[in-house]
Amino acid sequence: MIQNVPLFVNYLLAILIEIGMPVTLAILIIKKFKVHWLVVVTGVLTFIGSQVVHIPLLQIPNLLQKAGLNIVLPSEWAIGWQALYLGLYAGLCEETARWVGYRALKSKAASYRSAFGLGVGHGGVESVIVGVVVLASVLSAVLFNPTTAAAQGMSGEMVKLTTAKIAEFWSSPWHLPLAGAVERVTAVSAQLLMSVFVWKAVQKRSWLWYLLAVGYHALLDGTAVILTSLTSNYWVIEAVLAIFLVVDVILLLLFWKKEKREELERIPALTEQTISQK
Repeated sequence: MIQNVPLFVNYLLAILIEIGMPVTLAILIIKKFKVHWLVVVTGVLTFIGSQVVHIPLLQIPNLLQKAGLNIVLPSEWAIGWQALYLGLYAGLCEETARWVGYRALKSKAASYRSAFGLGVGHGGVESVIVGVVVLASVLSAVLFNPTTAAAQGMSGEMVKLTTAKIAEFWSSPWHLPLAGAVERVTAVSAQLLMSVFVWKAVQKRSWLWYLLAVGYHALLDGTAVILTSLTSNYWVIEAVLAIFLVVDVILLLLFWKKEKREELERIPALTEQTISQK
């Protein structure tokens, strides 16, 4: 049962953004900008592959602790170390996966448009996963019925616990889902920019662009970790991270214009070369 209509409506809007935005971008990239669908699919696979490596690596500190290798740091270093650790691991795993994806695509990733295609696949699948999880949570809250649950064999203690959790869910601020949607927009824009950096690393055979992608990824994720430790106000966090969103959009537009101009300049040269060969 819906107990908070404004919250429910905003959850639907957030889900629409989290799932609809990447799907729409993928269709636009494939249909209008003629990026091969395999580029977008490769982006999806690079994200999944990176997480297969990334998630186990996050357990290293726990494994070291169990082995008796405790690294004791001053308390004032704790958050900074955690931010660096999480940011670098995420950057190394995801940007390396992106680099492998471009190498595997070969000529299909030659166009600068493919940087956007792989970025949409990579960041888009993450956004869709988040949207599906949120949708499942909303459906659970709407459809749960204590009487029916008890009749189906759920213990009284579990019914009470679930009812309390759902009541907590509906008591959330009405604008909470929108913060999640803003976070996904910021994340997808960053994934597009980092895909551009790695595309440049592959096309120009320069490790500097790869390192820039890893560094930018670490900076973004590390900033999010530090902000979360400093405040529980999610709108303050999203406002600071919006700085990254603005930077992402500006750099993406500059990259698109530059590469498109260079592509147009190459067309006459290629035409003359073709005529001379005939």
